[in-house]
Amino acid sequence: MVVSGQGSVRRLTMNRPEARNAMSAEMRAALVHALGRAASDPACRVVVLAGAGHDFSSGADLDELAQSRRSEDAADFVRTFESVFEAVEDQPQPVIAEVSGAALGAGCLLVLACDLAVAATDARLGIPSARLGLVVNLESIERLVAAVGLKRASDLLAAGHEVSGVDAAAWGLVNRAVPAEELADAADVLARRVASRAPLSVAASKRGIRAAVRRSGTDRSAYAAAEFDMMAAEAFASADFGEGIAALQERRRPEFGGR
Repeated sequence: MVVSGQGSVRRLTMNRPEARNAMSAEMRAALVHALGRAASDPACRVVVLAGAGHDFSSGADLDELAQSRRSEDAADFVRTFESVFEAVEDQPQPVIAEVSGAALGAGCLLVLACDLAVAATDARLGIPSARLGLVVNLESIERLVAAVGLKRASDLLAAGHEVSGVDAAAWGLVNRAVPAEELADAADVLARRVASRAPLSVAASKRGIRAAVRRSGTDRSAYAAAEFDMMAAEAFASADFGEGIAALQERRRPEFGGR
């Protein structure tokens, strides 16, 4: 994680360009730590989150994902990602995603957790969980439905549809799309605009918006959450998930058997 910027705008850059900024355990921990440092800095008023190199983030680290399937409880593994998304949501300052290249899987879910997002017109956003045999956690689905609605959420999750930065803006995944060469400047202009506003008002607005989303979201009874976690655990341990990972590694079409 590269931390840069002084004063009111803090810039956090996920720095694994050789792995398309796949979100390894080390990267997830570094991001949460960097957010904590920004939260404790009274001069910081907004955080910009970007990826080094061409891509924002290609999602979970594939090798780590395959290994964790054999050695960890599914719910625990998923929670490590949700803890990152919650850290972004709970950040006292607004977090702006600067989306270039691929923002797929956990990378796309990270964009959803951010308060604002600017994407390159040629960016690719999507959630290929159904192509892997994986189940996205309930909190992330709530964020997705709040952003794009039921039908488009199904298009992204069930059909595995990927969208360009232009379509992502039209769908509500990001705020706006700009040519790739203008992306950094556009994110900086937005960050400085937010930083120039009254801090107490901005902080209250963020908290109020998050509260409104939670109040209008899916029923989060203990039974519903436990039932969904069970479904996610079954998918995580399934032969289909193993086939999805193998197919992706071998660059072929997966053959799912529903087991």
